[in-house]
Amino acid sequence: ICLMQSLLIYIPKITARHQYVFELIFNEIYQIDYKLTDDKPTYLTAQTSKLNYSLSPICEREIFIEAHSLLNERGINQVSIQIGKYKNCPVFFQTSNESAFAYDIFAASFYLVSRYEEYLPHLKDKYNRFKAEESLAFKHNFLQKPVVNIWAKQLISVIDDKFPYLKIKHPRFKYISTIDIDNAFLYKGKGFMRSIAFLLKAMLRFDIDSLKMAVTVISKKRKDPFDTFSLQLNLQKKYNLDVRYFVLLGDYGLNDKNISHTNSNFQTLVKGLSDLTPVGIHPSFGSSSNETKLAIEIKRLEDIQKREVTFSRQHFLQLSFPKTYKRLLEVGITNDYTMGYASVLGFRAGITSSFTFYNLDMEQVLPIKIHPFAIVDDTLKFNMQLNPDDVVQQLSEIINEVKQVDGTLISIWHNDTFSDVGVWKGWRNVYEDIVKLIYI
Repeated sequence: ICLMQSLLIYIPKITARHQYVFELIFNEIYQIDYKLTDDKPTYLTAQTSKLNYSLSPICEREIFIEAHSLLNERGINQVSIQIGKYKNCPVFFQTSNESAFAYDIFAASFYLVSRYEEYLPHLKDKYNRFKAEESLAFKHNFLQKPVVNIWAKQLISVIDDKFPYLKIKHPRFKYISTIDIDNAFLYKGKGFMRSIAFLLKAMLRFDIDSLKMAVTVISKKRKDPFDTFSLQLNLQKKYNLDVRYFVLLGDYGLNDKNISHTNSNFQTLVKGLSDLTPVGIHPSFGSSSNETKLAIEIKRLEDIQKREVTFSRQHFLQLSFPKTYKRLLEVGITNDYTMGYASVLGFRAGITSSFTFYNLDMEQVLPIKIHPFAIVDDTLKFNMQLNPDDVVQQLSEIINEVKQVDGTLISIWHNDTFSDVGVWKGWRNVYEDIVKLIYI
């Protein structure tokens, strides 16, 4: 029996891509003791659970999965893809009848998780980002399905049936709440010039409410409306949430309108948060075009919180492969939370588990862990134009999809979303409603 506790996988010629994708499915999503071999006689005589990933079956007691050519290739080539359905789930890289699966789960998973399509020529949006609409998942309407996890679950079920002795460690559902601080305060700490500019603008627009609020905040008669942190921390405690913060510490610019990192109120806030929950860097928009800025911003955060900074999320979700990840690794970032789209909900890499990144340019694994998110407050409000009352109903399906595959659900919220002022009027309780829905 003990021999059966390991899965021997036969591949005629093992490449870096094979090593990566088997590690993804049998170590990062599920955990199975497995070994790859390209030695056919060893495979044939082994008294163990067997999986044959090649072009044809070679023995009786094995699971045969017919291999598509993608994992044997190098570099980026145009790939022909036809979408089919298998057990009510979209699939591609279809196989013949001999295969235990109607599609090549390993090649299809690799295609999505490596973000292969983002290396091919594509249209970009005004912020120079890959457009969600260009993706295979968007075009074929499966962006809100974590297909890689669904496929992995189907595969595990076949392995389990065939080799019941094999030990398989299954993942467990997790929720991680991430909060971006692009603008810690609406009025407080903005400095003389910015405050005067704001007051003048409000006067010209006859915006009496904003004027009144600004005056009461600046004269310390009331709390700044964006200072919603005690509410967040109370919710974190109430529901025992796993929360991460991402703080913008770049210099002021067109797309980086935060408070100066030298502001004492701001520093006190960041210190206080970092004592209660992990705080990572939110690399500024400006840092994506200026290499030296990133290291400076990380140093600012480390100086404030007196802790090393190892995780990040790009401001404006500025992400280009593999450049962004290589730069993050150079400055000591080992975990990144940028994988997702700004304009639509769902799974940019087709997966709802953390995974290590594969650099297609170099055909090698980059030692950075990617944590994909699926839900963003801005997307719900500005792209989908939902009313606060409709959000929960809209999200129940995507939450359910993640639960069904025991994945990790990550959401992005901002401190100003809790403010109940301006564009976020009526949104204060939406976050808690989502949390309740997740833990039902």
